[in-house]
Amino acid sequence: MQPALVARTERIGYIAAWDEQRRLAHLVRSGQSPTVIWLLEHEPVYTYGRHGRREDLFITDEVLAGMDATCVPTDRGGQMTWHGPGQTTAYVLHDLRGGRGVRRFVQALVDAMTDTCHACGVPAAESDHDRMGTYVEGRKVGSVGIRVAEGVTMHGIGLNRDPDLEWFRIMSACGAPDVVATSIAAEGGDPDRDVVDDALMTALANRLDLAPAPGGLVGA
Repeated sequence: MQPALVARTERIGYIAAWDEQRRLAHLVRSGQSPTVIWLLEHEPVYTYGRHGRREDLFITDEVLAGMDATCVPTDRGGQMTWHGPGQTTAYVLHDLRGGRGVRRFVQALVDAMTDTCHACGVPAAESDHDRMGTYVEGRKVGSVGIRVAEGVTMHGIGLNRDPDLEWFRIMSACGAPDVVATSIAAEGGDPDRDVVDDALMTALANRLDLAPAPGGLVGA
Protein backbone atom coordinates (compact mmCIF):
# COMPACT_ATOMS: atom_id res chain seq x y z
CA MET A 1 0.00 0.00 0.00
CA GLN A 2 1.04 3.56 -0.68
CA PRO A 3 0.48 6.31 1.89
CA ALA A 4 -2.21 8.91 1.26
CA LEU A 5 -3.29 12.10 2.96
CA VAL A 6 -7.03 12.71 3.35
CA ALA A 7 -8.10 16.34 3.66
CA ARG A 8 -11.66 17.53 4.32
CA THR A 9 -12.69 21.12 3.88
CA GLU A 10 -15.94 23.04 3.90
CA ARG A 11 -17.54 24.76 0.91
CA ILE A 12 -15.07 26.47 -1.41
CA GLY A 13 -15.22 28.24 -4.76
CA TYR A 14 -14.21 26.28 -7.84
CA ILE A 15 -11.41 28.56 -9.04
CA ALA A 16 -9.75 28.63 -5.60
CA ALA A 17 -9.91 24.84 -5.41
CA TRP A 18 -8.52 24.49 -8.93
CA ASP A 19 -5.54 26.67 -8.01
CA GLU A 20 -4.99 24.56 -4.89
CA GLN A 21 -5.12 21.37 -6.94
CA ARG A 22 -2.32 22.64 -9.16
CA ARG A 23 -0.21 23.36 -6.10
CA LEU A 24 -0.90 19.93 -4.62
CA ALA A 25 -0.21 18.17 -7.92
CA HIS A 26 3.21 19.84 -8.02
CA LEU A 27 3.97 18.59 -4.50
CA VAL A 28 2.92 15.04 -5.39
CA ARG A 29 4.89 15.14 -8.65
CA SER A 30 8.05 16.34 -6.90
CA GLY A 31 7.79 13.76 -4.10
CA GLN A 32 7.02 16.34 -1.40
CA SER A 33 3.59 14.85 -0.72
CA PRO A 34 1.98 11.42 -0.93
CA THR A 35 -1.31 10.94 -2.77
CA VAL A 36 -3.92 13.48 -1.62
CA ILE A 37 -7.64 12.71 -1.40
CA TRP A 38 -9.41 16.03 -0.94
CA LEU A 39 -13.10 15.87 0.04
CA LEU A 40 -15.08 19.09 -0.26
CA GLU A 41 -18.19 20.88 -1.48
CA HIS A 42 -18.29 23.68 -4.04
CA GLU A 43 -20.37 26.77 -4.35
CA PRO A 44 -22.83 26.16 -7.23
CA VAL A 45 -20.83 25.90 -10.47
CA TYR A 46 -21.18 24.33 -13.89
CA THR A 47 -17.95 23.19 -15.51
CA TYR A 48 -17.18 21.71 -18.89
CA GLY A 49 -14.08 19.85 -19.95
CA ARG A 50 -11.95 19.80 -23.06
CA HIS A 51 -14.63 18.03 -25.11
CA GLY A 52 -17.54 20.03 -23.68
CA ARG A 53 -19.53 23.00 -24.93
CA ARG A 54 -20.97 26.04 -23.18
CA GLU A 55 -24.13 25.36 -25.19
CA ASP A 56 -24.79 22.29 -23.04
CA LEU A 57 -25.91 24.70 -20.32
CA PHE A 58 -29.30 26.04 -21.37
CA ILE A 59 -29.26 29.43 -19.60
CA THR A 60 -27.31 32.64 -20.06
CA ASP A 61 -24.54 33.91 -17.83
CA GLU A 62 -26.88 36.67 -16.65
CA VAL A 63 -29.54 34.20 -15.51
CA LEU A 64 -26.83 32.07 -13.95
CA ALA A 65 -25.49 35.03 -11.96
CA GLY A 66 -29.00 35.63 -10.64
CA MET A 67 -28.90 32.08 -9.27
CA ASP A 68 -25.57 32.81 -7.48
CA ALA A 69 -23.84 30.29 -9.73
CA THR A 70 -21.06 30.36 -12.35
CA CYS A 71 -19.93 28.42 -15.41
CA VAL A 72 -16.23 27.63 -15.86
CA PRO A 73 -14.35 25.95 -18.73
CA THR A 74 -11.77 23.60 -17.26
CA ASP A 75 -8.88 21.38 -18.28
CA ARG A 76 -10.30 18.01 -17.23
CA GLY A 77 -11.74 15.46 -19.59
CA GLY A 78 -15.47 15.09 -20.03
CA GLN A 79 -18.24 17.52 -20.82
CA MET A 80 -20.75 19.61 -18.85
CA THR A 81 -21.37 18.85 -15.19
CA TRP A 82 -22.45 20.58 -11.99
CA HIS A 83 -20.89 20.84 -8.53
CA GLY A 84 -22.44 22.41 -5.47
CA PRO A 85 -24.15 21.99 -2.10
CA GLY A 86 -25.31 18.46 -1.41
CA GLN A 87 -22.63 16.90 -3.60
CA THR A 88 -19.35 15.46 -2.35
CA THR A 89 -16.52 16.41 -4.67
CA ALA A 90 -13.39 14.29 -4.28
CA TYR A 91 -10.17 15.48 -5.89
CA VAL A 92 -7.54 12.77 -6.12
CA LEU A 93 -3.94 13.90 -6.65
CA HIS A 94 -2.21 10.61 -7.43
CA ASP A 95 1.08 9.70 -9.12
CA LEU A 96 0.48 7.22 -11.95
CA ARG A 97 4.12 7.04 -13.01
CA GLY A 98 5.27 3.44 -12.84
CA GLY A 99 1.88 2.31 -11.57
CA ARG A 100 -1.61 1.67 -12.88
CA GLY A 101 -2.68 3.15 -16.20
CA VAL A 102 -5.18 5.95 -16.66
CA ARG A 103 -8.07 3.65 -17.61
CA ARG A 104 -7.60 1.46 -14.53
CA PHE A 105 -7.41 4.57 -12.37
CA VAL A 106 -10.68 5.93 -13.76
CA GLN A 107 -12.34 2.56 -13.29
CA ALA A 108 -11.18 2.55 -9.67
CA LEU A 109 -12.80 5.96 -9.09
CA VAL A 110 -16.07 4.83 -10.65
CA ASP A 111 -16.07 1.64 -8.58
CA ALA A 112 -15.32 3.63 -5.42
CA MET A 113 -18.46 5.72 -6.03
CA THR A 114 -20.48 2.54 -6.49
CA ASP A 115 -19.01 1.02 -3.32
CA THR A 116 -19.97 4.21 -1.47
CA CYS A 117 -23.56 4.07 -2.70
CA HIS A 118 -23.81 0.46 -1.51
CA ALA A 119 -22.38 1.38 1.89
CA CYS A 120 -24.90 4.25 2.19
CA GLY A 121 -27.92 2.08 1.45
CA VAL A 122 -28.27 2.17 -2.35
CA PRO A 123 -27.64 -1.49 -3.30
CA ALA A 124 -28.92 -1.07 -6.87
CA ALA A 125 -26.07 1.29 -7.82
CA GLU A 126 -23.91 -0.01 -10.68
CA SER A 127 -20.64 1.08 -12.29
CA ASP A 128 -20.54 2.02 -15.95
CA HIS A 129 -16.88 2.31 -16.87
CA ASP A 130 -17.54 3.32 -20.47
CA ARG A 131 -19.71 6.27 -19.39
CA MET A 132 -17.43 6.99 -16.41
CA GLY A 133 -20.20 7.08 -13.85
CA THR A 134 -22.35 5.29 -11.29
CA TYR A 135 -26.01 4.69 -12.13
CA VAL A 136 -29.15 3.45 -10.41
CA GLU A 137 -31.48 1.88 -12.98
CA GLY A 138 -30.22 4.34 -15.60
CA ARG A 139 -30.25 7.40 -13.34
CA LYS A 140 -26.85 8.96 -12.76
CA VAL A 141 -25.71 9.43 -9.17
CA GLY A 142 -22.02 10.18 -9.70
CA SER A 143 -19.50 11.20 -12.36
CA VAL A 144 -15.75 11.03 -12.93
CA GLY A 145 -13.67 13.54 -14.87
CA ILE A 146 -9.88 13.78 -14.57
CA ARG A 147 -6.75 15.30 -16.04
CA VAL A 148 -3.30 13.72 -16.01
CA ALA A 149 -0.40 16.17 -16.19
CA GLU A 150 3.18 14.88 -16.12
CA GLY A 151 2.00 11.61 -14.61
CA VAL A 152 -0.11 13.06 -11.77
CA THR A 153 -3.91 13.09 -11.72
CA MET A 154 -6.14 16.05 -10.96
CA HIS A 155 -9.90 16.53 -10.58
CA GLY A 156 -11.90 13.37 -9.83
CA ILE A 157 -15.38 12.62 -8.51
CA GLY A 158 -18.74 14.33 -8.13
CA LEU A 159 -21.09 12.14 -6.04
CA ASN A 160 -24.61 13.38 -5.36
CA ARG A 161 -25.62 13.06 -1.72
CA ASP A 162 -28.72 15.24 -1.61
CA PRO A 163 -28.40 18.24 -3.98
CA ASP A 164 -31.32 20.10 -5.49
CA LEU A 165 -31.74 18.04 -8.67
CA GLU A 166 -33.19 21.06 -10.49
CA TRP A 167 -29.58 22.13 -11.12
CA PHE A 168 -29.18 19.14 -13.45
CA ARG A 169 -32.32 19.81 -15.47
CA ILE A 170 -30.95 22.92 -17.16
CA MET A 171 -27.95 21.24 -18.76
CA SER A 172 -27.06 18.31 -20.95
CA ALA A 173 -24.89 16.44 -18.46
CA CYS A 174 -21.81 14.82 -20.00
CA GLY A 175 -23.35 15.21 -23.44
CA ALA A 176 -26.21 12.84 -22.56
CA PRO A 177 -29.44 14.89 -22.48
CA ASP A 178 -31.67 11.87 -21.83
CA VAL A 179 -29.88 10.78 -18.64
CA VAL A 180 -31.71 11.77 -15.45
CA ALA A 181 -29.69 12.80 -12.39
CA THR A 182 -30.38 11.23 -9.02
CA SER A 183 -28.81 11.18 -5.57
CA ILE A 184 -28.15 8.89 -2.64
CA ALA A 185 -31.06 10.52 -0.80
CA ALA A 186 -33.45 10.21 -3.75
CA GLU A 187 -32.65 6.50 -3.95
CA GLY A 188 -33.42 5.94 -0.26
CA GLY A 189 -29.86 6.00 1.08
CA ASP A 190 -28.19 7.98 3.87
CA PRO A 191 -26.95 11.32 2.47
CA ASP A 192 -25.22 12.58 5.62
CA ARG A 193 -21.97 14.17 4.51
CA ASP A 194 -19.83 12.53 7.20
CA VAL A 195 -21.29 9.11 6.37
CA VAL A 196 -20.78 9.54 2.62
CA ASP A 197 -17.30 11.04 2.93
CA ASP A 198 -16.16 8.27 5.29
CA ALA A 199 -17.48 5.60 2.95
CA LEU A 200 -15.89 7.26 -0.08
CA MET A 201 -12.53 7.63 1.65
CA THR A 202 -12.57 3.92 2.55
CA ALA A 203 -13.63 2.91 -0.95
CA LEU A 204 -10.94 5.01 -2.64
CA ALA A 205 -8.30 3.59 -0.32
CA ASN A 206 -9.41 0.04 -1.11
CA ARG A 207 -9.69 0.55 -4.85
CA LEU A 208 -6.37 2.42 -5.17
CA ASP A 209 -4.48 0.32 -2.60
CA LEU A 210 -3.79 3.29 -0.34
CA ALA A 211 -3.19 3.63 3.39
CA PRO A 212 -4.97 6.90 4.23
CA ALA A 213 -4.21 9.19 7.15
CA PRO A 214 -6.24 12.28 8.03
CA GLY A 215 -4.68 15.72 7.87
CA GLY A 216 -4.87 19.18 6.36
CA LEU A 217 -3.74 20.20 2.92
CA VAL A 218 0.04 19.97 2.64
CA GLY A 219 1.67 23.33 3.18
CA ALA A 220 -1.64 25.17 3.48
